[in-house]
Amino acid sequence: MNHFLITLLVGSIGGFIGYKLRIPAGAMLGSMLAVGIYSTLGFQVYMPYQVRLGVQIGVGCLLGLSLNRETLKQLKTLILPALIITVSLLICSLVTGFILYKLCKLDIYTAFLSSSAGGMMEITMLAVTMGADGPKVAVLHLVRMITVVSIIPLLLHIAGKLLQKGNNQKNRLEVL
Repeated sequence: MNHFLITLLVGSIGGFIGYKLRIPAGAMLGSMLAVGIYSTLGFQVYMPYQVRLGVQIGVGCLLGLSLNRETLKQLKTLILPALIITVSLLICSLVTGFILYKLCKLDIYTAFLSSSAGGMMEITMLAVTMGADGPKVAVLHLVRMITVVSIIPLLLHIAGKLLQKGNNQKNRLEVL
């Protein structure tokens, strides 16, 4: 019981720090990092199965919160884009997962879940449930998330400038 309470305390402190630093998914990553460091320093960590099950149920509830009647109504008009996005992401994830599996010596579940699109918390919980290496999946998703959040605004800014420049040149030609 003491190991569980200490693990919970260490994870809570790390999660609080990650949250306060405004790291993407900082509460989860901070707690994971804190408990991981604590464990690698040689201290014993422990989390009962019932707590793991409770967390999985909680994540399921959080996912369920995003579904409502309005979501289902919107799905009618978004079915084609949803299918295109889903199929293309599944194909990309499968190809990337296979490459990770072959080249990076990751087990098959870790490789595929690390390359899967989705929320970091949900995919990490799924990884733990399926027996994959949850911390590796979380770290790879964090790197992906930071990269996307950092690069996409820059790319959109550049694209906007180029489109604006193209429209200005088009307007000048129309005036002539």
